[in-house]
Formats: sequence, C-alpha cells, structure tokens
Amino acid sequence: MSETQSSPKMSVLSGRMSHLCAVIGSHMFMIGGYHKGEPEERFKDRDISVHLSDINIYSIRDATWRKVKARGDIPNRGSGMCMASHKQYIYAFGGLIINDSGQREFSNTVHELDTETMTWRFLQPVVGTNSPGVPDRPSIRDKAAMVYYNGALWVFAGWGTRIDRTQHNSRFVPDMSHEFVGWNNELWRFDLKTMKWNSPQCSGSAPSPRAAHTLTMYSDHRAILFGGRTREGRVSELYILNLDTLTWEGPLETGPGPEPRSLHTCTRLHDGNVLLLGGMNGNGDSVKAQWVLETGPDVKWKRVELCKEKLCARTWHTTAAYTVSENCSELLVFGGSPDNIWMPKHKYWANMVRFNYGQC
Repeated sequence: MSETQSSPKMSVLSGRMSHLCAVIGSHMFMIGGYHKGEPEERFKDRDISVHLSDINIYSIRDATWRKVKARGDIPNRGSGMCMASHKQYIYAFGGLIINDSGQREFSNTVHELDTETMTWRFLQPVVGTNSPGVPDRPSIRDKAAMVYYNGALWVFAGWGTRIDRTQHNSRFVPDMSHEFVGWNNELWRFDLKTMKWNSPQCSGSAPSPRAAHTLTMYSDHRAILFGGRTREGRVSELYILNLDTLTWEGPLETGPGPEPRSLHTCTRLHDGNVLLLGGMNGNGDSVKAQWVLETGPDVKWKRVELCKEKLCARTWHTTAAYTVSENCSELLVFGGSPDNIWMPKHKYWANMVRFNYGQC
C-alpha cells in the first residue's frame, strides 16, 4: 500500500463540487459541477455559485489534465446530477439545472456522452404509451443515484417536486419548509434500446424516501445503497438491491459501522468490496473517517485509513477507482469542500488525492 499522493499539477483546474466523474481505460473524465464566482461589489458578502459545463480528462499514467470540447446535444449546466458509465459511454440524469432562460429548475432528462468522439446525445424517451394515470417517466429531481445494469439505467429516489401519485408502494415526503418539494423513493429503469422508462415493482422492504445517497454495483447484478438525507436527517442505513430478482434486502445489520452522512462517495474496488469516503454528517461537518464494506457472505464494515491526508475530509466530491491489477486498485479523489457547504464562504478543493488499496 503506497502513501497518499497529492499532485501540484492539479492546481491548474478550478476547485468545484457536484461534478460527475468516471474512469474509462486509463483516463478519468470529469464533467461540470460548480465553483465560487465573483459577486458584484454590492453583493460582496454573499457566496455566488457558478455552474460549469466543461469536460476535463485526467491521464492517470501521466498525472496531467487536458480540457476538451464536446459537440452534439450538450446538456444544460447544473448541479445534483447523477451518472453511470458503461464501455465508452457516460450517462447523466436529472439535476437542478440552469435552463435556457437562466433560471434554475429540476430536470428528468438523460444525456449520453461518447468519450471516443466526445459527442453528447439527448436520449429522447418514448412516452404516451402507458395507461391513463400511469406515469411514463420519473419526476423531475436532483441528488438521485443511478447505476448501469443489463442494457438499462436504474435510478433511485432523489429530491424534487411533489409527486401526487402512488405506484408500487413508492412514497413522497414533503420538505417541512417547502410544501411542493421533497424526497421520494421511486425506482425507475430506462431501457437504452427501446428508450422507454418503467417503474418495476420490487419485493422486500424498500428504503425510505431520501436524496444525496449512493447506489453502487458491487457484483454482476447487485447494488449497495448507503446513507443519504431524509426528512428526519442523515442516515447510515445499508440496503442491497438485487436487479435480477427485483428484491430489496435491508436495512442490514452489520455491527459497528460509519456514522450517518450524505453527499459521500461509495466506490467499487477490484475485489468487489466498496470504499466509503467523505460526506456530510449530522452536524454539517465533512467526515474524514473511511470505511470499506466487505461484501462477502457476511456483509460488514471495516474501518480503514487508506487516505492519510486531512484533504480526505470533504463533501460532494468524486472518488474513482482505477484497477491497476487483479490485486490492486488506485483511488482518485477530486473536488468537494472541507466545510459545511450550506454555510457561506466555504472552500472548494482543487486538488487531486491518489492512494492505493490492496496488494499494490
């Protein structure tokens, strides 16, 4: 296991949070997010967020960045999008976007980036084929979680506009201060061949409505759901979703484990285990404590200290894994904030932290 490395070459890239990130081949693709802008003099005491739409590619072997231009159906800038990747494709869903009029609004669109041609494509869903009263797409939302499995994108939960419907025992919980927005626990599947959404009916006990959680594939057909923010606060619940049998299992009893958090990352490692890093706890602080979820026959948490720097305590960052060998993963952590992001004057990290897991 090597020491944590923080490369000074990263300073050329602006600090940001809520960006998207995926490792494809020996490169890490980073998309959008937002960072601190410069307010007008009369608003100098306020924090101004500037949303980004840039794409930056990091060479894992050379430790260098380069900015690239994309073409095609470029998605609107925004925050709180979720993503999944498969082969050379990166998929982005939802978010709180900046529309063409410059106003913020929730979204439920899907865009696909072909990283070989750097071309965006808006995936127009087929709608209007369901029975009356049966929704044919997810509600508009941000801070959902998404994975790719078997030719489809699977989206769970999120925070967005009121859902006046009941489908497959899904629920909507309104925010106490915003009657028309809140949390849901809908599961949706978007077929990438037919371009149709459907909301599959699952057995088992589904997680409660939440947002800012993670959903991570750890085997051929199973995903781990961890944490997030509910109306009652941040949680540390752990569930397994079997995408073959459409079965929820949980909340799992795993013994001692991580504290409740949201806006964290859970990243699959080369051995099928999952690394939990960062996030915001119930006090609004960024968490430094790191855990590995061992996904063997008896799922359990193990406290680790793979990232030894203070820079590893961060919120709304990204963590990507690069498989060095069958026994070694390298983790790449970028962006986020070490502060309570809902308070003014919080920092935006602009550094990359790299460290290893396994026999490297």
